[in-house]
Amino acid sequence: MITETATVVAVNQDRVTVEAAIKSTCSSCQAQSDCGSGVISRAMAPKVQHLEIETPMSVKVGDTVQVGIPEAGLLSASVWLYLVPLLVFLGSAAGLTQLQSWLNTGHELLVVAGAALITLGAFVGVSGHLKKADKSRFRPVLLSVKPASSVPRPAL
Repeated sequence: MITETATVVAVNQDRVTVEAAIKSTCSSCQAQSDCGSGVISRAMAPKVQHLEIETPMSVKVGDTVQVGIPEAGLLSASVWLYLVPLLVFLGSAAGLTQLQSWLNTGHELLVVAGAALITLGAFVGVSGHLKKADKSRFRPVLLSVKPASSVPRPAL
């Protein structure tokens, strides 16, 4: 289970909206002062993310909660969204190259364009599959609650 600490910002019956700070690896990188990606990520990226989670736990606004996402669901979604389209692109490019050599036509742009279209179709298919799949594998859950009164406040 991949866990993250978040703060409850809204409660609506059994649904809770939590706010978690987005962590970037740029702050720990030694080249952050010379890197354009770090500058762009700090300037453009949102600093917090809001998630709406269904939970039977009793929580109040301001409580600190531990949110978890099942590793198997995250790994499965990553394979479907990243690895499958990549393999489809490589396979379709190889197949189209072979087809092109059999037909004695010769332009690599047709192979790249054809492979890109086939990959786009595969990506749309994967997206449709994931929308129909059991979404409970990807759904974050509340693991624990620390009431707001027991969270120490920083001194000003």
